[in-house]
Amino acid sequence: MKLSITSQLWTLLAIIGSLLLSGCATTAESEHSFKAPKWSGQWQGVQPEYAMKDANGQVIYIQGQEAQVKSSTFIFILQPNGGASLTQSTEDGRIMEFQGRWNSLEQTTSNNQKTDQSSALGINCELSASTGAYRNYILLADSIHRVVRCHGTPREPHFELTYTP
Repeated sequence: MKLSITSQLWTLLAIIGSLLLSGCATTAESEHSFKAPKWSGQWQGVQPEYAMKDANGQVIYIQGQEAQVKSSTFIFILQPNGGASLTQSTEDGRIMEFQGRWNSLEQTTSNNQKTDQSSALGINCELSASTGAYRNYILLADSIHRVVRCHGTPREPHFELTYTP
């Protein structure tokens, strides 16, 4: 039995279409979805060195050189009751201590009202030091890259944090 060229082309198109559709229907083994972190506990990260900027976002120069802010290690301790502390240790040996509160910013969809803080995709830490210094940091769970990042002012680089139970 001989098929016409047109019939052969339609058959070939049907086979290719079936393969394409079946390829789209099959999925690789699904990865576990990224869950919002349990915020209470210790979070640690290193903010890299960066150029100091003025209020307008322009780099500050001193004697023709960019003024640099040395890297710092940040250790956030977040209490289940909303209390927060931050120890910031700079590369040059200075240590700054801050105390304050944290609260949830965003929630994942959940029917359980008791999981409020553990389902938050982000938190806001409002902190102050005995010297009067004030800091505000936003900790956000990045579900695409599966990391938690710390965001300070727009003039500072954000950086990743790791959880330490």
